[in-house]
Amino acid sequence: MARVNKEVTKSKKKDKRMAAKKDRMPKRMRVDEGLLTASRKYFVGFDTGVIITVIALCIFGILMVYSASYYTTTSLSDNPYYYLIRQMIWAGSGFVILVAAANFDYHKYYRYANLLIVISIALLLMVLAFGINVNGATRWIGFGSFRITPSEFSKLFVIIWTSVFLAKDPDNIHDKRGVLILFGVMLAHAGLIIKQPNLSTAMVIVFIMMAIMFVAGLHPAWIGGGVAAAAGGTLIILNFLKDSHWYSRLTNWIDPFADAQGEGYQVSQSIIALGNGGLKGLGFSKGISKNLYLPEPQNDFILAVIGEEFGYIGFLVLMAVYFILIFRLIVIALQAKDKLGFYLATGVSAIMGLQVIINVAVVTSSMPATGITLPFISYGGTSIWVFMAAIGIALNVGKQSDRRKVKAKR
Repeated sequence: MARVNKEVTKSKKKDKRMAAKKDRMPKRMRVDEGLLTASRKYFVGFDTGVIITVIALCIFGILMVYSASYYTTTSLSDNPYYYLIRQMIWAGSGFVILVAAANFDYHKYYRYANLLIVISIALLLMVLAFGINVNGATRWIGFGSFRITPSEFSKLFVIIWTSVFLAKDPDNIHDKRGVLILFGVMLAHAGLIIKQPNLSTAMVIVFIMMAIMFVAGLHPAWIGGGVAAAAGGTLIILNFLKDSHWYSRLTNWIDPFADAQGEGYQVSQSIIALGNGGLKGLGFSKGISKNLYLPEPQNDFILAVIGEEFGYIGFLVLMAVYFILIFRLIVIALQAKDKLGFYLATGVSAIMGLQVIINVAVVTSSMPATGITLPFISYGGTSIWVFMAAIGIALNVGKQSDRRKVKAKR
């Protein structure tokens, strides 16, 4: 007993010494300790591989937006840092969104999924009614220089809604009524987005929902029907809609240099830029295509600027970073503790992989040209916010899975 009392006394004395030491500590150091405690609260337990790759991509994106846009902004305005400053703001605020989403329990989406899908449809209808038209496309709403792209939010909202719909009742994927509801939501979004027109985003939303439905157990016949419908639509465009925007996009994809000064201009310049880069590239900021040859180089075709300045080697390194990110997201999905987490992480993996694949395909003329951003690198606030939120959701799924493992070990 005496020995126990002695140990307790020693422990109390140690605590007093530590408290006294803390009181003598400079105020700045105490503040730093508080920041360390807060950082542990908000960042410990998350997949560090995902966080590091996202930060690396964002930093690289800021540098490339600066490089791609500098000549254009110098020629057309008095502020050559216009896009650079805005991209830094988008990335910084996006990281705040990532942290918030990562610390938001994903099970709470059960409450908000239906509201989010209603908001998604409402925003798309607002685009058709009050949207801002730029270069023949009406995809934005906003005022002054502030604009958002509602279809970008739709990508995230359909991931959440589809995941919740299938997790609530897994039999929905095997029931005809449940599948028809899923396809109804999918076609409503695709139709409103194609109306803008924005075929690429409509494709991404269709593929995202199909990916989640597939892992949930969708019968292959439904997938075959979707592929057949897409093929049939393409044949209709090629045979009966020869005066349409879609027809020119499809035919110019086959040979972009056939109309190099018209519909094929942007893709032609992209191919030229990639060819200029060769194996090692011309060097950072030394690209030529961005100098009023390649339209809007900081946006959807920023990968062409990257290829020109960093060459084939730089291109492969960037793809390797994306591969690491997508691989880690797939691991999070496979290790999720429940169906909702599995579906959410699958949707995030799908949107990340699809956007990279489609952007690469468009820039290299491997598919018809259509506007799709390169995640975390292309200029655009809405896109960065959505991708940051999506990564945050996946991180929360992974964190809760890790907690389950710790408890199991105990």
